[in-house]
Amino acid sequence: MAPRIYRSPLPDKPIVQRSIFRHQFPKASKYPSEFPAYIDAQTGATLNRGHIKDLALSFAYGLRNEKHAKRGDTIMMFSPNSICWPVVVFGAVAAGLRCTFANTAYTANELAYQYKDSQAFLICTTRGNLATVQQMLSSTTVGVASKRNAERRIILLPDDFDWVPGAKKTDGQKLISGLVTLEDLLKLGKLEQEEQFEGIQAEQETVFLCYSSGTTGKPKGVETTHQNLTTVLDIVVSGFPALSPTEDRMLAVLPFYHIYGLVKLLLFPFLCGVSTIVMAHFDPVKFCAAIPRYKVTIALIVPPVLVVMARHDCVQQYDMSSLRVMFSGAAPLGGELVKAVRSRLRPTNQPPLHIVQGYGLTETSPTTHLLPLLPSPEWSNITEESKYGSIGFLLPNLEARLVVDDKDGHAQTDDEVIDALEGQRGELWIRGRSIMKGYLNNPVANTNAFYPHSPSPPSNPTPGSRWFKTGDIGVVDKDGFFWIVDRKKELIKYKGFQVPPAELESVLLTHPKVADAGVIGVESARESTELPRAYIVPADPSILSSEKAVEIGREVHEWVKTKVAKHKYLRGGVIVVHAIPKSPAGKILRRHLKEQALKELAGKDPAEAMDAEKIRAKL
Repeated sequence: MAPRIYRSPLPDKPIVQRSIFRHQFPKASKYPSEFPAYIDAQTGATLNRGHIKDLALSFAYGLRNEKHAKRGDTIMMFSPNSICWPVVVFGAVAAGLRCTFANTAYTANELAYQYKDSQAFLICTTRGNLATVQQMLSSTTVGVASKRNAERRIILLPDDFDWVPGAKKTDGQKLISGLVTLEDLLKLGKLEQEEQFEGIQAEQETVFLCYSSGTTGKPKGVETTHQNLTTVLDIVVSGFPALSPTEDRMLAVLPFYHIYGLVKLLLFPFLCGVSTIVMAHFDPVKFCAAIPRYKVTIALIVPPVLVVMARHDCVQQYDMSSLRVMFSGAAPLGGELVKAVRSRLRPTNQPPLHIVQGYGLTETSPTTHLLPLLPSPEWSNITEESKYGSIGFLLPNLEARLVVDDKDGHAQTDDEVIDALEGQRGELWIRGRSIMKGYLNNPVANTNAFYPHSPSPPSNPTPGSRWFKTGDIGVVDKDGFFWIVDRKKELIKYKGFQVPPAELESVLLTHPKVADAGVIGVESARESTELPRAYIVPADPSILSSEKAVEIGREVHEWVKTKVAKHKYLRGGVIVVHAIPKSPAGKILRRHLKEQALKELAGKDPAEAMDAEKIRAKL
């Protein structure tokens, strides 16, 4: 049987083969150089488009001459969001370097793993993260051999804005002996021309090494090429709501070290001529205050931010009327949460506020699907409410399949791969030019991730020819809109039924006493099956240490029975906790919850534990 292949309703875009730097800075830009590009949310310090290119080429010169970096070397960025980021990233790319980006919450040991695995040479960091970097370097062969040699690998980023052209000068910061600063490198000269990556080089040369979130096992280095990035940016432009350089402003609160923030907030707005308001991290009050201050029109967020918007008092203390689109990604977004936020931010629905989501992974560079603003000319008969929870349509230049069975990853031919029928669930497979080159130095992961199987990136001479297995379970409706219903490896198997944790979490979030929720499966030997177990964060944190916490757990346990089918009952229990462990992108770290459950049960069968709880409740 021929594969059932889905394609975008939008026409394909031409594939370009050039450096991401040349793509962002074409010879003839259609946007004036004085247009503001990146604005620090706290101070208003601004870098315009002309500043960015000049500073990037100056940084590139410093890297090549002072730091002796050469084409193909890897530089690591270990810093919170700031307006230094575009200078470092664009400058490193201009110098021909690869860039890898590390989570600022990493310990020295976690940082060391990525530093070694990515084969990084230089590392940019701030004073606040410097101690972690120094500790990390001291544990490597570089640091053991020579402290001076280790320090030469560090580039210290400024906490002030003295380096920003036209900014009011301050007394400056105290220098740290032995360390080179960003300002030092910017004063040395300017690269006449950026490194070129044309044709086959753009197709094969890795430029970004983002690391997958590592919800299971160690994070994997994802090799993203110049062509991956130019392709994804062009197809997102075709599917994203139309942007006006003079009227739209985007709020950047997502971490730039994650590919979602990196591509959609650092690269995409610049390509569209739109200003980006940069926040170091998410803070509810500062987030809401920035919207009226800068007349923000578009905010890219993750579902946990919307949970805060649905409940925090600060939402009603600021004028949020300029906001026209909130775009969510990185984790599933439930329809009930969308309704709650819209009703709170726009009780009269004027002016309109669209809350939509897209879909993508680090491996897909990232975006593959977008939900349009509805109704639209293409879908004039479809309401926005009817598509709450959908990830939208497939973007141009991409193809998709929903696979029911591939023989546990061992299928060798299309005859052995069974595609889902219309309306049936299946694992989402994607192929196209924006799919990663592969995992760095990880042939086993590459073999498991692609079909046809291939242990290493070089064996893929034609980019986009292999299917990437996302691991997400999806379904497509009659209108061609896709829905992600769960993760393949996270489905709870209860007595022959498949229970999606994300579905139960979406239900739990509608309970007025629940602020956040995570669901896992716990193994019951007595019942010979997995049992759904929920962890909930109470809306009122004051009850955490009181008897009321137990009462809420029981209340929610019984309430869920009125909302779902019997096989989805929370037979593994409902546990009240302070917080749900999540990755920086908002994905629930279920392995942490599973580890917590093992400690809590301490060898007891979860079914027996629930029986004991019922007896105590009756007494």
